[in-house]
Amino acid sequence: MTNHSELLANIPQTLKPRLLNIKQAALYLSCSCWTLRQLEWSGSLPSIRNLGKRLLFDIRDLDRLVEQKKASV
Repeated sequence: MTNHSELLANIPQTLKPRLLNIKQAALYLSCSCWTLRQLEWSGSLPSIRNLGKRLLFDIRDLDRLVEQKKASV
């Protein structure tokens, strides 16, 4: 079975998704879905809800969160 990171590695840079669902975002940040939900609820991480009410995260916001956490240490 192929994991998400391997799938993303095989997609050309121009086609990589900008929006990730909660499972993909958790994999990207190496954290739990619960942690992402807590960050969203607290207002620390912006999210998008699409028509199906699916929770999506902008990869740029995820990167920004990492940079903020690095700067605060």
